[in-house]
Amino acid sequence: MRQLGKALLRDIAQRMSGRRGQRDLRQAGAAGERSGATRLWAFGDTEPWDVPRTVLNGVRRRVADPTGPRLSIDDVEVQETEARTQACVALLVDTSFSMAMDGRWVPMKRTALALHTLIRSRFRGDHLQLIAFGRHAQVMEIEELTALDAFWDKGTNLHHGLLLAQRHFRKHPNAQPVLLVVTDGEPTAHLEPHGETFFDYPPHPLTIALTVRELDNVTRLGAQTTFFRLGEDPGLARFIESLARRADGRVVAPELDDLGAAVVGSYLGARQPGRGSDAGGYGSWFGD
Repeated sequence: MRQLGKALLRDIAQRMSGRRGQRDLRQAGAAGERSGATRLWAFGDTEPWDVPRTVLNGVRRRVADPTGPRLSIDDVEVQETEARTQACVALLVDTSFSMAMDGRWVPMKRTALALHTLIRSRFRGDHLQLIAFGRHAQVMEIEELTALDAFWDKGTNLHHGLLLAQRHFRKHPNAQPVLLVVTDGEPTAHLEPHGETFFDYPPHPLTIALTVRELDNVTRLGAQTTFFRLGEDPGLARFIESLARRADGRVVAPELDDLGAAVVGSYLGARQPGRGSDAGGYGSWFGD
């Protein structure tokens, strides 16, 4: 899983930078505390050199090539730093039957794994929770989600997913809440007060009202919200646009191959104060 996650991040870095061969998502945070890890220098890096490792790399290279320079730019390693700001991230992924039926199941899993790998390897201070929502919602570890077989039960319970996201955000009051929602359908289910799931299609007015209420609660917590709309259904497009306007958030309608880049770009934008969520402005992350 670690190797697959790294491979997904490399692919995402290439998509977001628009050029092959650029460095991947390696910068843990500019001007933060040193993490103890190092990496090879790449164009655009401003972190301090790790002098002992740089010298050692030069010595090793000269053993193989005594005629070479004492020190080459390829020998330089820099010290990674931890990001100063913290983010509390809730990634809500739709697991309704339409996601499997329309070929969106695997791209959804790849996206979750890429974001998980990025946060665990480069933003260790951030708090990520993966929430799958179908007929009901549940918190999942990455191993559970990547191994999840397709659900064929009908129901898109965004209401329950938002309730779980709020609980996650409230556990980390000092972090910036970031809500990322990947879905291909309007809410057709909600959680009743006694814990049972109510389902109706087309969407019942009560389901819509409860979903909107919980989105308002998330917004009051200060969450930066992005909806990733999959599919071309005009009804879904109108509904998601209205939710985004209400939450002062954004809607992204990526192609399936670009879903991972869209989600990662939105996360990176949300955790940088004063910057938007557009993935197009990340030259400093990819060596631009």
